[in-house]
Amino acid sequence: MPEYRRFYLSGGVYFFTVVAYDRKPLWSGPKAREMLWVAWEETKKRRPFHVEAFVLLPDHLHCIWRLPEGDADFSTRWKEIKRRFSREFGLTTGIGGERNPSRIKKGEAAIWQRRFWEHAIRDQYDFTNHVAYIHFNPVKHGLVNQVKDWPWSSFHRYVALGILDLDWGGIDLSLDAGE
Repeated sequence: MPEYRRFYLSGGVYFFTVVAYDRKPLWSGPKAREMLWVAWEETKKRRPFHVEAFVLLPDHLHCIWRLPEGDADFSTRWKEIKRRFSREFGLTTGIGGERNPSRIKKGEAAIWQRRFWEHAIRDQYDFTNHVAYIHFNPVKHGLVNQVKDWPWSSFHRYVALGILDLDWGGIDLSLDAGE
């Protein structure tokens, strides 16, 4: 069995990719997006983190979190978000996907991929590139032709703050990681 090692950095800034099981388009509808938002916000109340950038696509999401000083536990936060969403989603929709024997044994719904990708942001250049990747992702996946046309993205917050122009398309991103 592979050994997964995570890099935990107290007060760190992390890029994450989290994917639905079998790439099912769970977040295509408003009810599922709302359930995810509630799970996210409830978890954030109990275990704070700051969202630097975010995009939600039908079958996965990308985000950058800044953890509080003295805290490096992003894994528990993701476990809590996934647990809360799965419980509500399963109760509301009755959908949990077909479970394999391992998921049945562990009592897991087939809603999320088991693991997630995390990357500790190293510096301003790394931060800037990951924010651009997040905001451009809906275009990359062919969901929209322009970044501004995807509503479930922190791109619109960056525009409102004057950090990006509404017609930004993936280049010349000048950001301050501390914002």
